[in-house]
Amino acid sequence: MKGNLYNRFRSLGSQKGFGVPEIIIVLLILSIILVLALPQIISSRRLFRFSGVQRQVVSVLRETRQEAMSQRKPITFRYENSNKQIVIYGGKFGSNGDGKNRVGQLADSGLVIDDIRYGRPSGVSVAALGDGTNITNLTSGVVEVTFQADGSVVDGSDNPENNALFFYHSKYPRDTAFAVSVLGAGGRVKIWRYSEGVNAYVE
Repeated sequence: MKGNLYNRFRSLGSQKGFGVPEIIIVLLILSIILVLALPQIISSRRLFRFSGVQRQVVSVLRETRQEAMSQRKPITFRYENSNKQIVIYGGKFGSNGDGKNRVGQLADSGLVIDDIRYGRPSGVSVAALGDGTNITNLTSGVVEVTFQADGSVVDGSDNPENNALFFYHSKYPRDTAFAVSVLGAGGRVKIWRYSEGVNAYVE
């Protein structure tokens, strides 16, 4: 019995591991796989980061509406295209430019200012969204949406005013295009994503 165990251990000890050529071949195959997969990995990370822009725009719009209703005062959501900045002002946040304004940057978490574009990508349908809203054009590089104390958005004549903000990533325009609409009558905020299959923004 002891002899058999000894022979088994000797047999295991005499087996050779991988030689240098085999290790080089394995490393070469792994390198090729990594080189092929790396662009996809980078692209996926950028798309994931850009999804944070959508979440932030929606979140701040909803927060602005909630603040208007809780403070019982008009509160404004302001998007500044030059620096990709979002500002909440009005009520306890003071007038625009006050130190009490709530300010957030869209270009963070690995994104740069040039990655974020306002509008629709080239070749994408310019039809209104499913709720009838269409793009709110920049005025002097800015879009403002002012929520009233009842949560609605109105124009200068107190008529409901619909708004829609469109964004996309400059390097991956159709994969990242999205819109956020605000229905003036109730201030409802809705999210839309571009679908290349139907060439339209879908809810």
